[in-house]
Amino acid sequence: MSGKVADSPQLAGEHDGSALWRTLAAAGPKAIAEALTDEDFARLHIPGDIEQFLAEQVRAGNSIVLTGNAGDGKTHMLRRVKADLEAAGAVVIEDATAGMRGDDPGPILAVWRDALASGHPFCIAANEFPLYQMRMKDPSAPHLAEVSRQCRHRLAYGDSMPDECATDVLVVDLSLRNPLTADFVDRLLDKILADEGLKRALAGISEPIARRNVELLSLPLVRKRLGALADRLVALGYRATVRELWIMVARMIFGQLGRGDYQSNDWYSEALFGRDERFDLTAALQAVDPAACSHPLWDAALEVRTPEVREGWVLRAPVPPPHATLEWEDFAALKRRFYFEHTHGHEVFDLADPDATDFENLLAGRRGSGRALVAELVDAINAAYCPVRFDSRDQHLYLWSGHRFHEQPSRSFVAAERVAAEQFSLEVPRLPSRLAGCFHYRPDHVALTARELPRAPRLRIDFPLWRTLRRLARGLPRKLIPERDVHRLDAYMEKLGSGQAGRRDTIWSVHLESLELIQVSLSEDGRRFDGVRTYA
Repeated sequence: MSGKVADSPQLAGEHDGSALWRTLAAAGPKAIAEALTDEDFARLHIPGDIEQFLAEQVRAGNSIVLTGNAGDGKTHMLRRVKADLEAAGAVVIEDATAGMRGDDPGPILAVWRDALASGHPFCIAANEFPLYQMRMKDPSAPHLAEVSRQCRHRLAYGDSMPDECATDVLVVDLSLRNPLTADFVDRLLDKILADEGLKRALAGISEPIARRNVELLSLPLVRKRLGALADRLVALGYRATVRELWIMVARMIFGQLGRGDYQSNDWYSEALFGRDERFDLTAALQAVDPAACSHPLWDAALEVRTPEVREGWVLRAPVPPPHATLEWEDFAALKRRFYFEHTHGHEVFDLADPDATDFENLLAGRRGSGRALVAELVDAINAAYCPVRFDSRDQHLYLWSGHRFHEQPSRSFVAAERVAAEQFSLEVPRLPSRLAGCFHYRPDHVALTARELPRAPRLRIDFPLWRTLRRLARGLPRKLIPERDVHRLDAYMEKLGSGQAGRRDTIWSVHLESLELIQVSLSEDGRRFDGVRTYA
């Protein structure tokens, strides 16, 4: 949400009803929902299943802990449903931090205990740290222990994780509800375009920029292409707050505030990809900017404006500057409009990163996640430690350990244990059944899980790690693996080897500089060498 605070000044439009949207378009990252009037609060609210879900849980006697990151909408949501919750008998605290005495959560815990003692559900919006402070203040409280357990198990994988609540308290983590999805962005656009205040503003003669942008943002093709960008950002691991999305949409409508013409800087597409260092979302959008994706055929056609690009626009072709060749800024602006509004616009991404496309398809269920893919990932993880190929590198995950000298990076690795690839499964996370019907969850990672091992060690594969593994399969040297991914793979090796013994019939030793691999076969009792084989 956004509010009227110091970095979001009130602009023109007080009398035509557009003041809220102009304020949003000029807002900064510290804009807050608490500053909204009740009328503006209602104008910004996007209804969803979560309101009914929370009310039903409270009517069933469950307490609710609404948690998440700053800007995820905790206070907004609890404020929205507070009347319904209180009508069902709940005691509601909208902000845990405001209810504390400094760093002491004692006052909140007292209210919580009194509510439970009198048989009333208790509802609170709290960040992770206040919840931690409550747990430390009263470590023996069963309801706080259950809150802690649910926070540790926010998602479910496969069918082996317990999904239900151990007590009558339910944690709803709004950080799992990434608003940066096609569905939510579409509903947000519907909300602002249907706003009566905005319609009154556009009826005047002084809003040619906003009127043209609204006309284009109402087109089904533009909305479809915008949704495709949002879904790809989610798959790549990006997220946004509701606050950021409202500010972004308002800017897409009003362009560069204060201008009187309709230059390319005022196009909705330029406002979308305009960089503002204060907002993480604007940096994320660079990853899906059509202007940054090269397509030789369409790039050449746009540059010289061939018949193929003079026709095929869903409404009308944008007017580029009257120059023989386009400057980069003008070309980028035209290409972005081409993506959103031309029938062939989606083709600008045909040559985009295939690893990103594969990962997006995997998360959406359009790519298989069976044994063949598990074998590919096992082979890629092995390649991170042993670049020399051998017959069973995709059939077992070898538990490699390195040798360091004088704190230098490991130059050789040894594996004496292995886990069969058949013991792993690739799982797409889901919401636990206790949260079924709360909101739509869009996964941003998959998990490679050794289900048959104690504690089922799990490797969380997000897009950066997925890309690294795909590059390893194509021959990426270990020295070029991002340090973050090396640490994650090393930690997974330790989890796999902790407390269990894999098969020990072979010892593998590889030297990264000479690229020599030695396979030592052991006797059945493991006391002598039966054979030695070298690979190079």
